[in-house]
Amino acid sequence: MSFTPAHFGQQFLLRIGRPLWRQAPLVVFMALLAIASVAVVHRPHSQMGHYLLCWAIDLYFLALLVDNLPRRFARWVEVVVFAVAYGLSAVEVFLFLRFNLLLSPTVLTLLSETSADESSEFLSGMVRSNAFWQTVAIYLPILGTHLAVVSGIWRRALALWRKRRDKAGENSPKTPDRHANSSPRALQWGATAAMCALLLVGVPHWWGEKQALWRFVANTQSRYAEKVPEIHFFAPHYRLLHATHLVRMSRGEVERLKNVMDTARVDSVAPGTTDIVVVIGESYNKHHAGLYGYRKRTTPQLDRLRKKGELTVFDDVVTPWNLTSNAFKSFLSTHSADTLGTWADGVLFPLLFRRAGFKVAFVTNQFYKSLSQGSIDFNGSFFLNDPHLDSLCFDFRNTFRSRDDRSITQLLKDYTPGRRNLYLLHLWGQHMEYDRRYPSKFAYFHPEDYDRPDLDALQRQIIAHYDNATRYNDGVVADIVRHFRRRDVLLIYFADHGEEVYDDGVNRYGRVHSDTPSAEVIRHEYEVPFVIWASPTFQRRHPEVAARIRAARHRPFSHDDLPHLLLGLAGIDTPHYDRTRDPLTDEFVVRKRWLREGKINYDNSTRLTKKTCSTNTIPAH
Repeated sequence: MSFTPAHFGQQFLLRIGRPLWRQAPLVVFMALLAIASVAVVHRPHSQMGHYLLCWAIDLYFLALLVDNLPRRFARWVEVVVFAVAYGLSAVEVFLFLRFNLLLSPTVLTLLSETSADESSEFLSGMVRSNAFWQTVAIYLPILGTHLAVVSGIWRRALALWRKRRDKAGENSPKTPDRHANSSPRALQWGATAAMCALLLVGVPHWWGEKQALWRFVANTQSRYAEKVPEIHFFAPHYRLLHATHLVRMSRGEVERLKNVMDTARVDSVAPGTTDIVVVIGESYNKHHAGLYGYRKRTTPQLDRLRKKGELTVFDDVVTPWNLTSNAFKSFLSTHSADTLGTWADGVLFPLLFRRAGFKVAFVTNQFYKSLSQGSIDFNGSFFLNDPHLDSLCFDFRNTFRSRDDRSITQLLKDYTPGRRNLYLLHLWGQHMEYDRRYPSKFAYFHPEDYDRPDLDALQRQIIAHYDNATRYNDGVVADIVRHFRRRDVLLIYFADHGEEVYDDGVNRYGRVHSDTPSAEVIRHEYEVPFVIWASPTFQRRHPEVAARIRAARHRPFSHDDLPHLLLGLAGIDTPHYDRTRDPLTDEFVVRKRWLREGKINYDNSTRLTKKTCSTNTIPAH
């Protein structure tokens, strides 16, 4: 056949589709492994069509690579690819069935810390578990069929069947099959057309996913990790990449932090309050708080404490992050967001309190050392769970969660207080989903209480759930106050970040994770409640400190400078304490408040948008 452009075009198109039929076992059995994984672990749980396109193109490029390798190398590549694919898929399915886990940083950390004896015990228990045999039942038929195909058993069985069929039909009249020679060619052209269509439709999606993965891999510090949503890691091998990179980044940051922590010193400690309690709320939009002018009675108990003169409400406090993990790093570290470096260049303030003679107790209803910890929790808490840092910072940690926030002080029942104490209590607060943050009998607000014609009934119900969760949180904080009331104590309550709840034209709830948020988003997600409660005993013994607290209530500051406020209250003199960052001192300096690692100047962004919450325009309940 002479060479023509048409002939060249046909051959080029057929080469596009060729990997599909020449590497058919690779394509088919990789597809079966993907189906098994998705069916069991239910990931990805959204945008399934988008990620199926991306997966299909991944598989095509893998088949294209193998198809163009020399045959002796291609076989070994296939062996390695299938060994990894079977291993990762089966391991993750087992983890999910047995522990409800996916491949995550916590899983890798546990594996790296497991001794030989522990491994032996785990393997012994594994083979006795139902999850193990369920996993075997899923993958053994796939593997058996795969081996039959690649070893030639399938082809020999098929040839034997055809031979017997032909022998049985020897006496039958034979009808020529005019499609016998055309069928393979037709299938090749069909596969080629399907692949071309898939590439045209799917490559833009696939390329966007690869850019997101590259941004993640290019990150060198774990605080960037949540900028790449976990849904991008839609297959076991991508989840392994995600987990491995997070572990590598976190270990580097923790090692740097350890070096700074080990050399931290406290020079002296002045007499002061016996106890300091820091209560960390969650996802609290201050503009849904009666304390801050919201016209619904979401904070009746804290309102009473303020009227009694025990509670001081700070009205100009922001958080540098709207992510719990990054917020925790910011307010625990003495490093400040408006200075060079990272959170790991500072010192975690609980260490300084312990070196000053305080006992430190930390209880949380969210993350702690747990097998069920996912990668977001890992990113937020790995530095607290490091054995060395844990021993430096805390005398007491909880090993299980309380039933709900209202009983969180029960987690302290096994703690023996010292002469002076620092308590850190971390609540569920108003974390999504809001209806799960309060018992149904505490439902005070209802959809019909909201005159918002711009919202449908479901959206008004979400606002009601959020306000109910806020009112329940008010009772939680009041209960904590009652727990400590008889002591010489200061209690500081603030939230890690705010929340969107259909306010000021932002038609959504939750949070907007963007480096360029609107002024309305900044207002509701980065402005946070911050209050200080002084017990009657404290006010009697330390009237001058109580007066300084009241005088500072309008000072603008960012709660990543919380360590300096606490060190000043405790009278701890250390090189890590900066009086100009302590809003209770006369030396306090008002600084620019930077959000999201210096990308946003809060004060410039919100100067022209001081407005009232949308839900605030109706009468109180």
